This record gives sequence, structure tokens and C-alpha cells, in this order.
Amino acid sequence: MKNELKQSLLDILGSPEFDIHIRNAGKFRFPINYLFGVHSHIEFEMNYINSGNCVMEIGGVLTSLKQGDCVIISPNIPHYFMVGMQRGCSIVQLEYSMNLPDHIADTFRFMYGKREYIQITDSASIGNVMEGICRCFREEKPDLYMKPQLEFGFAQLYMALAYILEEEAKTDVSKLLNRQSQLLRYINEYYDSKLNIEELAENFGVSSRSVRKYFEENLGMSCTEYITMLRMEKAKGLLWNSKRSITDIAITVGYSSSQYFNNVFRQYTGMTPGKFRSSWRGVIAEERLLYE
Repeated sequence: MKNELKQSLLDILGSPEFDIHIRNAGKFRFPINYLFGVHSHIEFEMNYINSGNCVMEIGGVLTSLKQGDCVIISPNIPHYFMVGMQRGCSIVQLEYSMNLPDHIADTFRFMYGKREYIQITDSASIGNVMEGICRCFREEKPDLYMKPQLEFGFAQLYMALAYILEEEAKTDVSKLLNRQSQLLRYINEYYDSKLNIEELAENFGVSSRSVRKYFEENLGMSCTEYITMLRMEKAKGLLWNSKRSITDIAITVGYSSSQYFNNVFRQYTGMTPGKFRSSWRGVIAEERLLYE
């Protein structure tokens, strides 16, 4: 079986149609409360969570990512990324386009990107290979040597991915990820309502303890903090992009008291809603990203 997989992968690499182009590759750190808005691009995007936790919405589906998780987003799929309130997040990221032959072995057909995204848990081996590709990409080396080295790096990466996906298909991991996604989607839709742990637990047929455990272990924050993060990010968008009153915005994002909204907003951003609006009026937010 291993020899067949090896030959299948060599056939892909040796095909005249095969080509990989990397747009960006590196290890990045994001601060708390970071939000990268909805966007899409023609490249695949592969993210490995090196430390911390984050949440991504991919093609309208919310998913949580913790240290050791990896997600592969297919081309032209809208997605956004946000980091919680307690700690930052470090990721290894590859953005690349790829040409493949028309016929490849079933084991590697996930490379076509027919699914909107693939999420993999506990994938430290994937992260290690990705870091090697990133280091190679950043080196100043003639293309004669660089291109084959990168292609071999991707061969190692996709062999590791094929093995992990095959093993996960034998377990209930996909069912667990689906339930988590449904929980986050529900909160994302009703964040402006009076949500509580007991109500969420009842709606999804689980214990309130398991809901608390899920948020703490997978997102690195409490359920309340997650809801607050959603409300504050929505409020920031309305303050930037509309002339609606602060009282109206407070009600829209789920606060009946504008004074309480002001207090929460100040605690979250370090300034009042009014100051935030005047500070950012007509200014494009600077991406607070550090490259390692």
C-alpha cells in the first residue's frame, strides 16, 4: 500500500500539468481581540495553529481552532478570522495555487479542493512540515534549487495529510466538529439575544458543563466572553460604517442599556464608543500583525 501511495504521489509530481506557486508563507502572531474581516482569494490557504485559539467562519460555517489544529481553505471561499479576549494566537500559514493532472489517485483527490474546507485536529506533524516549507520559501536561493525543494516539501505535506484524513475517517471526529460548528453558528446568529449556558445546553442536548468545557478548551475563553467579542466586533463595524446613534447600536448588538454598553465597550477596546468612532472615521484600520 505504501509503495502504491508513493508511486501515486510521484506520478502527480512528475506530471507536466503539475505546478505550485506560493503567494505567501510564514509564521504570524496576532494580538487579542484581532479581527481579519471577510475576504477570499484564488489561492488555497492552509493555517496551522501554533499556539492560542481562534475562530474562523469559512463559507458561512463557524469553526473553532486550537493549538495543534489545521485548516485548509479552498480557493474563492469567503472566510474571516478572529482572536479571543484572553490571549493572542500564533499560526503557520501557506497561501498557494496549484495545478494538478486531471486524474489522480483517490487518496489524494482532496488536493483538488472540492470541499470548501478541511479541518484536522491534533496535527503537529503537519505544522512541522509547513514550517519547513515556510523557511525554504523565505530563503534567498536560485529558482533552480528552490522550486524542487518546495515541491518535495509539499509532497511530504500531502502524504502526511492523506494519512491523517484516512485515520480520521475511521473515527467520529467529523461528527464532533459538526456539533461544535452548529453551536457556534447558533450563537453567531442569536448573539444579540439573551443567551445563557443552560439554554445552549438544552438546545444542543448536552450538559452545561460540557458547553463550558468546550469554550474553555477549544476557544480559550468563556461562552460569555465569546458572545461579548461578537457583540463588540459588530458594534465596531457599525460605528465605522454607519451614522446610527450609539444608543441604537447598543440595542442592535444586544444591550438594553447604552450606559452598560459604553462600559463594556470601553473595557474591550480601551476607549468609549464615541472616541472610537471619531478616531477611526475615514481611516483604514492597520493590520496588527507581526511576522516571526
